[in-house]
Amino acid sequence: MRKFLWMILMAVFMIGVVNQAPSVSANMDFNPVWDIKEKKEEKEEESHHKGHHFKSDAIVKLHAKELGIEIEGKDIETLKKEVHEAWIKNAAKDLGIDIEGKDIHALKEEVHKAKIMNKADELGITTEDKNLKTLKEEVFQAKLIQKAGTLGIETEGKDTKELKKEIMNTKLQMEADALGIDSEGKKLRDLALEIHDTKVMQSAEKLGIDTDGKDSEEILDRIVTDYYMEAKEQKVYPFEAEVH
Repeated sequence: MRKFLWMILMAVFMIGVVNQAPSVSANMDFNPVWDIKEKKEEKEEESHHKGHHFKSDAIVKLHAKELGIEIEGKDIETLKKEVHEAWIKNAAKDLGIDIEGKDIHALKEEVHKAKIMNKADELGITTEDKNLKTLKEEVFQAKLIQKAGTLGIETEGKDTKELKKEIMNTKLQMEADALGIDSEGKKLRDLALEIHDTKVMQSAEKLGIDTDGKDSEEILDRIVTDYYMEAKEQKVYPFEAEVH
């Protein structure tokens, strides 16, 4: 679970770089609208895990509530499917794409393509004679450079991998500093998990939730299930503003 949570935290962070983040700061599963992979990548991922990319049941419930999906009486697999499809359909509607009678997978690809084309246009990237994979990479690179600029990170001579890691490191360092967490000598994975755990515990304390003997996933589930409105009103994690 801890390994999966790290994957979620990092995936969500990078989606936030490319796309406008929702109101929930703990958008810890990646939005399927941007998650289109090549066939080889899909097969590799399928061999690693099944489902709709969700690794935290609490976050599935959080997304469902934010999307207006009733969670009572539904198993987690049903909720995963409903959240996954709602994301795609909502994005399609925002883009003016007709969803009537379309298979969800076909709709996902259509939305994905439209989003990349729109983002490329917004960033002044030419789309002529480029396939979708190339265009997506250029959009992602441009957004990374844009984000790096806001964080005061030098981009000259750095490839996508280097920029992504440096942006992640800077963002996590900012989060750690804000929480009083010592980041010295810690791996990004461990630091991200410590930040997450600290935020969950702080929220529980503010909401008066007993944390004795419970891990962060159990506490987060309690926040989402039983203290949703209170957490949202108080703007505590997972409803806090992003640290800039």
